[in-house]
Amino acid sequence: MSSMTGARYVVETAAERLAREQRAEWERYVQARGELEAVRAEAEAYRSVYGDRIAKVPAGRQARPKHSPAKIAATTGELRELARREREALRSAVSAASRSDVSGLLAAGPAAEAVSTTRTWDDSVLEKAPEPVRTTDGSAARRTEKRAARRKADAERAADLVSRLPAGAPAETRAACAAAAAEIAGGASEIRVRLLLTDLEKRVRDAQRDDEQVGRARRELLAVAAPLETVPGEEADRLRARIQRLIAERVLEVPDGLRAEADTVVDRADRARRRKAMANALRTKLTDLGYQVTEGFETRLAGDGVAYAGMGDGRGYGVKVLLDQDNPVVRTQVVRARSTHAGAADDAGAERKFCDDYDVLLRSMRKEGVEVADVARQEPGKRPVQAVADEFIPAKAAQARQHQHRERTL
Repeated sequence: MSSMTGARYVVETAAERLAREQRAEWERYVQARGELEAVRAEAEAYRSVYGDRIAKVPAGRQARPKHSPAKIAATTGELRELARREREALRSAVSAASRSDVSGLLAAGPAAEAVSTTRTWDDSVLEKAPEPVRTTDGSAARRTEKRAARRKADAERAADLVSRLPAGAPAETRAACAAAAAEIAGGASEIRVRLLLTDLEKRVRDAQRDDEQVGRARRELLAVAAPLETVPGEEADRLRARIQRLIAERVLEVPDGLRAEADTVVDRADRARRRKAMANALRTKLTDLGYQVTEGFETRLAGDGVAYAGMGDGRGYGVKVLLDQDNPVVRTQVVRARSTHAGAADDAGAERKFCDDYDVLLRSMRKEGVEVADVARQEPGKRPVQAVADEFIPAKAAQARQHQHRERTL
C-alpha cells in the first residue's frame, strides 16, 4: 500500500523507437549531404579558375528529418553515389583544364625561345644557345627530341601538380604554382625546372594537408550539427547557424565545448519528448481506471512537471502526479480538496484505493511501452494526506463551476 510513490521510467514506445531510428539515419544523411555540398563548393571554386570547362554539380535529392528511416537511408545512398561520380568527374575536368593551359604554354615555347636568341646590336649582352654539333649520325636531332620530350614531361608533371591544388587553396599559393608551371613549360633550364618542381610539390602537399584538416573539422562539425536538425526550437536553430558559419570560415578544428553544448540541447529535447510520452500514457491509463483527468493534463504535466487527477468516487480525493525535469522519475501523492472534511480512516481508505490502482497502472503502462520501476513507496498513514486547493481536484473544480453558474442565473 502507498500514499506516496517514486519510480524511474523508460519510454520504449513505437514512436520513441521511430524517433531513434530516424535520428540515426539522419546523421548518416547529413554526412552524405555534406560530402556532396563540399564537391559542389569545390566545383564552384574551380570554375572561378577554369571557367565553364568545369561543370556545375547538381544538388541531388533532399530528405527531411521526419521521413521514414528507409526513405532517409535511400536518399543517403543516392547522395553518396552522386558525390562519388561528381568528384571523379571534377577531378578529370580539372586535370584536363590544367593540362590544356600548360599545352598552350608549350605551344608558345618555341617562339619565345626564338626571340631569346635573336641577334641585337650588342652581341656581348646576348646569351646565345650553343650551336648544335652537326654530325652525320643524327645524334643532334635525337638530343633535340629528347630535350623536347623531357620538357613536355616536366610540363605535364607541373600541370598535374597544379590540378591537385585544393579548390580552397589561398590565391597567392595558386598564383605561385601557376607561375612555376608556366616557367617550366616555357623552357627553363633543367636545374631550374628541378628546383621549380620541388617547390611546386611542396606547395601542393602543404595545401592538401591544410585542406584535409579543414575537411576533418567540417565532418566533425556536421556530426555535431546533425542531431540538432531533429530538434525543434530557437536554441537548436541558433547553434546550427553558428556551426554553419564555422564551416564557411574553414576552421581547422571544432571549438572547445561546442560538442558538449550541442549534446545538452539534444538531451534536453529528448527528455522533453519522453516526458510528453509519459504524460500522455498517464492520462490515458488514469482515465481507463476511472480517474477524472481534465483537458490539458498531459501538457501541464510534461511542461510544468505537475498535474492532478481526481478519484472517481466524488469524495474530493485525488492524485498529484509529478515528473522531474532532468531525470526520468515520476512521483505520485494522494491529496484531497481543502473543502473536504474527512478523518484519518477516510484518508487511509483513499490511499489504499490508489495503492491497488497504482499496481494496475504500472502493468497497463508496461504494455504500452513505458516501463516503470519502483524506487520508493510510503505506507498509508505515515503522514497526513495533503490538502490542496479545490481547483486542483477535477470533481471539486467542476462542482465549483456549477455552483457559480447557478448563482449567476438566479
